[in-house]
Amino acid sequence: MNKCYPYAQPRVVESDDGMLALLDGEQVVAKPIHPVLAFPFSNPRNDISLVDEYSKELLWLDSLDDLDAQSRCVVEAHLARREYRPVIHKITSVNTYSTPSVWNLDTDRGPCKFELPSEESIRRLGGQRLVLTHANGMQFIIENMAELDARSRQILARFMA
Repeated sequence: MNKCYPYAQPRVVESDDGMLALLDGEQVVAKPIHPVLAFPFSNPRNDISLVDEYSKELLWLDSLDDLDAQSRCVVEAHLARREYRPVIHKITSVNTYSTPSVWNLDTDRGPCKFELPSEESIRRLGGQRLVLTHANGMQFIIENMAELDARSRQILARFMA
């Protein structure tokens, strides 16, 4: 944890209304607060800023492990809801090999339809990881393109050429 902040015992709690609050001991420092990931794809457990409703940084965490166990659980649960990115396991079909196109996917959250607006909506994150951005802005992850079935890899290759 960055020690230049004036909080001796920073804690994060969730109130009854679902908002997060930053406490120093038992005193409320700010509510609502929002955790912001500096590197959401490559390093989602490290480099986290806690900001107020005006995006002013209140606390920088080098790691989620800098928080006590209860605060860490609260922040992780909040991030899991906000940073919702289904993982693609299989591309079952695509309606056309030009864009925009509608894809049917099997994900870790179940089957879904996905609209790829352009080839630029597929980005490499490094190695075999990809992020695909739906026409509505929602992001889907492929953790390892090499682990997809042959048909899914073939469909991706047509759009990434």
